[in-house]
Amino acid sequence: MKKLILALFLSAVALPAVSYDHSSDASDLEYKYESSTGTKYKYDLSDPSDSLLYEVDPAAQLMDEINPMVDIDRDLGQYGGGAKW
Repeated sequence: MKKLILALFLSAVALPAVSYDHSSDASDLEYKYESSTGTKYKYDLSDPSDSLLYEVDPAAQLMDEINPMVDIDRDLGQYGGGAKW
């Protein structure tokens, strides 16, 4: 419970500034991290606040378990979470 409260607090305090790109799909705005392979992720796991949010997001964790690109990116030393299909 403490992790959830901390994650919510950190997300409210440390929301990233996102500029709107009219050429991209609106759903792309929630995928702020992109690996060198082009895979888009909801979370940048090198960011402590994103790591906490990822820990309490079972849907994002499930997406990473079934997306084969996640393993490739992690082998390359890139750690996104919540891969987009």
